[in-house]
Amino acid sequence: MKVEARVLARRLPAGLDPLAAYRALGGGTAGTGLFEAPDGQRLIMGRACVRAEAHGGSVALDALNANGEALLASLDAPCVSERRADRLLLTFARPRSEDASERLLGPQPLHALRALLDAAAAPRGEPFGALLLGVAGFDLAAWGEDLPAAPAPDFPDFVFFVPDTLLTIAPGGAARLLCTAFGPDERHVNDAARRLEEGLAALANPMPAEHTSSGERPGARAGTAFEPDLSDPDFIALVARLKQEIAAGEVYQIVPSRTFTGPCPDPLAAYARLRLAEPASYRFFLADSGWTLLGASPETSVRLSPGGPSGRTVEVKPIAGTRPRGASPDADDRLEAEMRLDGKELAEHMMLVDLARNDVARVSLPGTRRVAKLLTVERFARVMHLVSSVTGTLRPGLDAFDALAACLNVGTLVGAPKIRAMQLLRAAEARRRGPYGGAIGWIGGDGRMDTAVVIRSALVRDGLAEVRSGAGVVHDSVPQAEADETRAKASALLGVLGA
Repeated sequence: MKVEARVLARRLPAGLDPLAAYRALGGGTAGTGLFEAPDGQRLIMGRACVRAEAHGGSVALDALNANGEALLASLDAPCVSERRADRLLLTFARPRSEDASERLLGPQPLHALRALLDAAAAPRGEPFGALLLGVAGFDLAAWGEDLPAAPAPDFPDFVFFVPDTLLTIAPGGAARLLCTAFGPDERHVNDAARRLEEGLAALANPMPAEHTSSGERPGARAGTAFEPDLSDPDFIALVARLKQEIAAGEVYQIVPSRTFTGPCPDPLAAYARLRLAEPASYRFFLADSGWTLLGASPETSVRLSPGGPSGRTVEVKPIAGTRPRGASPDADDRLEAEMRLDGKELAEHMMLVDLARNDVARVSLPGTRRVAKLLTVERFARVMHLVSSVTGTLRPGLDAFDALAACLNVGTLVGAPKIRAMQLLRAAEARRRGPYGGAIGWIGGDGRMDTAVVIRSALVRDGLAEVRSGAGVVHDSVPQAEADETRAKASALLGVLGA
């Protein structure tokens, strides 16, 4: 049974600093988050009313307050195995069909999120009145696939929140504070009104966002300590073994990874430094009980936006090919030309475009999938990348959850062919990837979705940042160079994060 969400909203002056606003709304506490897209759209979750967590086929929906309990009470979810006022447990059976389409569209944990979002009907004109914000981990894509056994996970397959206090900042800077009531009676509306007034008061004089101390420029900090879970010799040996799989024709490319750990005593201050270092990327900060995930990713995972005959366009944007920015415009142009003429970079990129075409086709109307952009260059503060865009018109009857399931995980973090690469990685890597390589972002009740690939990110637990980095291995890869690449990627990020 749908409960029409009642949204109390107030416009705020343009020019709000997103990080300062996040701090003012309780930033850093469990159940809060900040998602900043390259187009300028910012979503700031000041409070959540429901938390959804998946492990394999089990999904727990937990109410975090009375507003969340009202939402759960109205939820008509599939596969419910236990129901309490403050919790629903759902259990999904692993699919047995050999047909990939049946596995994709059959019952799966993501459908619990669909039921949760369907339970709240946002009023017309309030596209963010009903929303999910969270992260899908790398192992969510293993649902329905035949993968080898792996060590026990230490991170959920997904964690998503339903915000009931949300600040939106549009690309042009217009800001609105939304407080949502999901309950059927006036006490829920009164609570939303109280939260709205408290939020407006907090945002009236937000503390300036904390940047780096003593005028220090963001960047690697001398003496930052970090240790990998896989030593250089062991990672080199892993790359050599995977090159044998490539030589045997099992895969064309594969992306092994390892985790580096370093100190991060203040995740929110670290995020402030990271925002300065990567101003053009997706940037995200998600706080839960026991962990914080923060990062600056250049890569879109899956987007669903208005457009096309059905009004919904699904997009995947593979990235492969990197050069540093030049010290002058002329040097920048020369580095771009070098990247565009690099045969290895081009071959890897085209493999990833093919993977994206296959993924998008799984949920698109026949004849609508196309490569909208091929081998364009996107420039960031420190690097430039080769980027392509693959789009398709979403088939009638499908939604954001189908698109997300079809496209996870992006080939950039797996390899090609995707399923065989995932099987080899599951067998080869010493620990599960957790959020690394998954997707973080939001899914709206109006059908839109925007997610980023979880790379250039840190999972912070107990004052330690876990930074995972990988390297794309092909037939001609040099194992030592791939080990050096993972270390360089992690070192740069850990240097920004460390105190």
